[in-house]
Amino acid sequence: MNEQATIKPRQNQIIDAAVGVFLRYGYARTTMADIARAVGVTRPTLYATFPDKERVFMAVVEKMIDDKLAEICDGLSRHPDFEGKLRYACDAWTVGGYELVQAHPDAADMFDLGFKSVCAGYERFTELLAEILDVPLKRSNFDLSSMDIARTIVSAMVGFKKIATSAIELRGLIETQTKLVASAIAPNMCR
Repeated sequence: MNEQATIKPRQNQIIDAAVGVFLRYGYARTTMADIARAVGVTRPTLYATFPDKERVFMAVVEKMIDDKLAEICDGLSRHPDFEGKLRYACDAWTVGGYELVQAHPDAADMFDLGFKSVCAGYERFTELLAEILDVPLKRSNFDLSSMDIARTIVSAMVGFKKIATSAIELRGLIETQTKLVASAIAPNMCR
């Protein structure tokens, strides 16, 4: 097998192993040696695939975001009404990460908006929420864009994660928010 053919599988192997390392140690304490050990490769092999820790971290965050967005998109069909879709998407995006950080405090880096890759993930989720909001919003009397409402919802969820004392409380805040948004935009489409 040539070098080029082994790059993608090696990248995936490194990314999969690096998830656990970053969750355990966070970004600052993780070293390339930690990642190489977790993967079972030499540091030169790791550096041949990823030039630095930041690139590995970006790839890990992107994979986590891709996986979470795919999970949300797959699950939307199980929620036939607007409010249910909105609540499911917000809950799936927010609560799992919250619970992960509660169990592993160093995992907070995976959700830190100081990292461009994390910001890009939040932007992608905001776009997904805008798609969910788009049709009901067009049928409403609101003169607001779906992206503006989606950004407001996402910003509120970031705040909810900071003030919630438990996943149960966080789910309650999300439920209240989604009920308010859904009943304002599409009162006839709510449960």
